[in-house]
Amino acid sequence: MTKLNVAHFLGVYQMRKKMHEDGINNPSEEFKKFTRDFVEKLSKMPMEEKMSCKNGSFFDSKGNVIAKLPLK
Repeated sequence: MTKLNVAHFLGVYQMRKKMHEDGINNPSEEFKKFTRDFVEKLSKMPMEEKMSCKNGSFFDSKGNVIAKLPLK
């Protein structure tokens, strides 16, 4: 995935967070924490900023790592 923005990823991970909270799915605690933290980080960023995802890591438009998916 490339050339997507913060608003896109925030929407996806807010939905996943809600699914965790509602018990629709039950990932590991590590992934639940990642999701909560990622949503919090993204909500503080400019929504139009471009992002990319490669090999389980999320990058901002300058190539800085925003977050890495947990291994479990």
